[in-house]
Amino acid sequence: MKKLRWALDNFEMVIMVTCMFVITIVMFAQVVSRYVFLSAFPWTEEIGRYFVILMAFTGFSHCIRNASHLRIDILDNLFPKLQKPLGYLADIAVVAFILYMLRPGFEQVLMVYNTGQTSPAVGLPFFIVYIPLFTGFVLGLIRMIERYVKLFLQLRELRSEKGLKV
Repeated sequence: MKKLRWALDNFEMVIMVTCMFVITIVMFAQVVSRYVFLSAFPWTEEIGRYFVILMAFTGFSHCIRNASHLRIDILDNLFPKLQKPLGYLADIAVVAFILYMLRPGFEQVLMVYNTGQTSPAVGLPFFIVYIPLFTGFVLGLIRMIERYVKLFLQLRELRSEKGLKV
């Protein structure tokens, strides 16, 4: 159970570290092939690009989980007492954006799947490249829900400890 919990907690980080490792190895192979063998591998740039895409959309979910996504904090700085409500408002905006993007993301994956298009160098079905677009938004929504469920449970526990009505 501990291993499962660790895997769920660090899912995005494992994917991002793996992506960074693959990108590093592939780009190193590209440099070596160009400068040592004077002939470039045709697939390295393509693989590197696809792993950057995967890392970016996985990073979206990771940032939501850790509440480290970009936001404008000028109002937080001007009105420190409104920091929590503005944080909730920002999270509502993020959820609205995710919900708005789920359908077009899925439709894009489906459209590319129906074309049967493949990548030029690797021959990978192109819809696989588009899957991180949709799954990144799904994971982001799951992580936002997870964060608020944890917050609710902590608030409930705090109230029960103080003897307040839940």
